[in-house]
Parts: sequence; structure tokens; C-alpha cells
Amino acid sequence: MNIHFPKFTSSDNELNVTYNYRCELYQRHVKETPDGCVVTEFLPNVGWAGKHNTINCPAMHHIRDGRWLHETNVMTDYIKFWCTEGSPRSYSFPLSDSTSELEKVTGDNRVSDEMYSNLVKIYYAWDDHKKPNGMFTQLCDRDGMEYSISGDGFRTTLNSYMYADGLALAKFAKRKGDDQAAQKFESEARTLCDKINTELWNDDIGMYVTRSEKNGIQNVRELVGYIPWIYGIPTEGRDACFGNLLDENCFLAKYGLRTADASHPEYNKHFNHECLWNGPVWPFATAQTLTAVIEYINSTEHPVIGANDFMKLLLQYAYSHRDTDGTPWLDENMDPDTGIWLAREIMRKAKRSDSERGQHYNHSSFIDLVMTGVCGIRPSDGNILVIRPLGTSLDSFKAEDVRYHGHSIDVCWDKDEGLTVTLDGDKAYFCKAGDNVKLEIELE
Repeated sequence: MNIHFPKFTSSDNELNVTYNYRCELYQRHVKETPDGCVVTEFLPNVGWAGKHNTINCPAMHHIRDGRWLHETNVMTDYIKFWCTEGSPRSYSFPLSDSTSELEKVTGDNRVSDEMYSNLVKIYYAWDDHKKPNGMFTQLCDRDGMEYSISGDGFRTTLNSYMYADGLALAKFAKRKGDDQAAQKFESEARTLCDKINTELWNDDIGMYVTRSEKNGIQNVRELVGYIPWIYGIPTEGRDACFGNLLDENCFLAKYGLRTADASHPEYNKHFNHECLWNGPVWPFATAQTLTAVIEYINSTEHPVIGANDFMKLLLQYAYSHRDTDGTPWLDENMDPDTGIWLAREIMRKAKRSDSERGQHYNHSSFIDLVMTGVCGIRPSDGNILVIRPLGTSLDSFKAEDVRYHGHSIDVCWDKDEGLTVTLDGDKAYFCKAGDNVKLEIELE
């Protein structure tokens, strides 16, 4: 089937190339099945996939990007698939939160209303990972992050996802008029939030980390330490760690963000496996981290890093979407210093038959980062549309026919003129260029 994302152009041609490539890549992965539309991670069939070659590990990214599709039925089908036919717990996956994030863009709550009981059932099924301390354990492999330096245990991933799912379910329950269930979900979420802030924060290195069941708090900075910021979990005064994203001795490398601190003694330790999360650049982790940066900047009065820093990292991410000959390409993981796609290179040298499995790999988000970050569209449940672009370091950009809450929106930036937002082709709103470019528009 043909799908359509908003058109995006900017003064940075390489960003434009990558945006268009990611739209085309997504098109390749949308499959029409007897169970409705699904989105795949790998184009070739892989042995560890489930029904219709689906894998739930990157589904949160699929939904973040897919919520901007003009064809809203694709994501509606996809969420229903995970609720009824798929395997939503093979890997960590915030299904209820992802449903909520979809509906913040579409303004249509029917899928969460219809799938509410399924979402509740899946949420409580995760209790098999819950320990007496009230937190959830996970294998790093089941986060899709095998050979992480921090290893298994109480990880920021699943615990943050469960917090977000609890809040999403509380919202769904309130909408259904079940205040008792809403209070229960909210109470569980707040309790887990407190535990994340007390049990997973390492004061010595100033970062959220994994707590091993056997060895206690871990002492390694990893990109997963930023995940709590996606969901508004951190307490105040813990944001100095965002400076590490710009530190070449820590996360920042020539070709992207390392998944682990380059100064750690186990950074890039060799294992006989092509997929390592102990240093290589993974678009999955980069997309999560940039999502956290967007949320952090928008919720902090004096952030440690700002809009220009976000754009530096976003453009680096965009430029990394290339093969060795410069053509648009996305694969599994990348050498942070050479830009070589590592998994493919390792498998090629081993003469493995599946060495090209990662072609046009759909394991991360990008379109959402452009919409919510560069263009600054702030999805919400209310009727106030907030637009606060972080892409104002660009000379210009324009997003056309963005579908939001049943409206069509154009967002246009010019460094000399300022920000113009057009609603449904006739109502225009304007903000001059300056230090805090922001518009708030009431939708009818």
C-alpha cells in the first residue's frame, strides 16, 4: 500500500535526503496482512521474528514515526495487532504509552477505548518480571541491547516503560469513567517513579544506571540512562549528565553517539557476536536519546544543552544514514570512529548467508524527531497546539500538510522572517525570530 508522511524540506540538503529516505524506508516495511497492517523491523524474514515477520523490540519507534502518517489506519491496525495477535512481550515495549502517543497526534481515542482490556492484561502480565521491591528486572538481550556493559537487572528501560504505561492506562481509565482503576494505575506509576529515582540513580557518576540483582548499582554511563527523561521521571538537579552527550571522551564520536562511555574499561570489549551494545552507535539508542533531549529542553527553564546542541546531534544522526559510497542507507550498528556498518561487516567477513539482513533496517525513529524536535510540534491530548521549534539554527525549514487532531498544518521557519504556522490552509499564525520562538494555537 502507498503511505504518505508530511513533506519536509530545509536549507540542509543532507537532512532533506535523510528525511525522504526514512519515509521511503518506512514504506518498505508496512505490510498488509490478514490481521491488518503491520510494520516490520527486517525486510528479509528472520528466525526470531513472530507472526508476519514482526518483532516488538522497535515497535515504540515504529509508532512514534507512524503517528505522522496520513493513513491513520496503519497505526490503528498495528496497535490492535500487538494487542491481539502479536507477541508484545518478547522484548521490552511500552505498548500503552505508545498508544497514548499515537492518539496525541491523531486526536482519536477509539483504539485505546477498544483495546483497553487487552492493554490492561498485557500491562499486568509484566508482573512476572516484578520483584518484591516493586521494580522490574530485564535481561539486556530482551531490551534488544545484548552485551551491554551494565548487563541484566533493574534497568532504566522496562522500569521507565512500565511507569509510562501505568500513566497511560490511568488516562484511559479516567476517560472510561473508572476512577478507581485510574487511581490504582496512577499510584503504581508514582511508586515506581520514586523507586527509579532512588534505586537507579548513581550519584558517583551522575547518571541513571542499571542495578544488578547480584552486584548492586553499576558504574557505567550508557545512553539508556537518558530514557527516564522521555517520560518526565527525573527529579530536579540531575541534568548535568546531558553535557556528556557533547563530550568526545564519553558519548560523542565522529559518526554518532556511542552507546557506552568511551572512558569505561569495558568499552568496546570484544565478544564473538555482531550485535554489541558496549560502545557501537545504534540508531535505536540515538533516537531514544534525542527524544529524551527534546523532552528535557522543553521541560527545563535553563537546560544544560539547548536547541543548537540538539540540532548538532540530530544532523550528525541524519548524516550517518549513508553507506560507504554515500548512498542513503540504514543498517544495524555502526563503528563510532569509522562509520562502517559493523554487523554487516562482521557477518561479511565470516561469509554468513544473512550478512545483508540489515538493509534499510527499521529499528529506530527519525521522522518523529523532525516533527517534534526540528519543527517543534508538541503532541498533546488538549486542544492547544504548542509549536516550539528546536531547528531555528537552520536558515529555513518547512513541514507541509502535517495531520494533527483532524487538521492540516504547515510549519514554516525562516531565520530572517520568523515562524509561520498555517492551519487548514487559511488561518496563519506568526512569531518573530528570536531567542524563544513559540506559538500556542487553540484548535476548534
